[in-house]
Amino acid sequence: MDDGVRRLPRDRALTHRYIETGPGAMTICVVIDVDHSNAVLRAFEKPSDHPKPSWVAEGPTGHAHVGWWLTEPVTRTDAARQAPIRYLARTAEGLRRSLDGDPAYTSLLTRCPVAPGAEVIWGTDRAYSLRELGTIHTPRQLPRKPERSHGFGRNCTMFDAARQNVYGLHDPEQPYAEWQRVVMQHCHAANSEFPEPLPFSEVTATARSISKWVRANFVSKEEWHRRQGKVGGQRSGASRRAARDARIQEVFG
Repeated sequence: MDDGVRRLPRDRALTHRYIETGPGAMTICVVIDVDHSNAVLRAFEKPSDHPKPSWVAEGPTGHAHVGWWLTEPVTRTDAARQAPIRYLARTAEGLRRSLDGDPAYTSLLTRCPVAPGAEVIWGTDRAYSLRELGTIHTPRQLPRKPERSHGFGRNCTMFDAARQNVYGLHDPEQPYAEWQRVVMQHCHAANSEFPEPLPFSEVTATARSISKWVRANFVSKEEWHRRQGKVGGQRSGASRRAARDARIQEVFG
């Protein structure tokens, strides 16, 4: 850990105490950091709100990383859909709440369960779908403020903040490389607001995803502003009508 994070061949990486939770921008497991001396008991005690974990990698203080294998990986590349990423973030947050895990854990590195000398308690040998990992604690919505976002939820918050900021800036006549730089700047600005920023690779993937979608599907900035004005006018009209109807009801019953 003192030497930073670096890429290694698979065989060598598996001998290290800490390892990345997924190859590149692929999430193949959900890991929760439990900073309690009874982490193993919290993971396996019955009845529990969460499914039986695949493994628990315990540290010398009793704190542990609790992991569940996924049946299908969730991609976080520039070609990825946002719906599975949001579902992953909500699922991980539900498991974190069930175990009272550390909200500051970034899910980037985990204790390698097969490293020499690792203290591991193996659980089930099955893998789970995201739906099967849902608990009563799984939130219906993710936090929208950067200071409240953590784990996989940071991806969703950054995506939403950046895309809303750049919609009105799109000019179809602008060279694509320049347009992508504009989006990248907004993504890095959103990422800088997190207490634990995302890795550069994930910021880049999100910026590329927004750039491509907007260039392929969006209108010019002038048309966007006209549409926003129309939507605002419709909402304002609806509010005035509601106030008028309420006044009529008050006066005439």
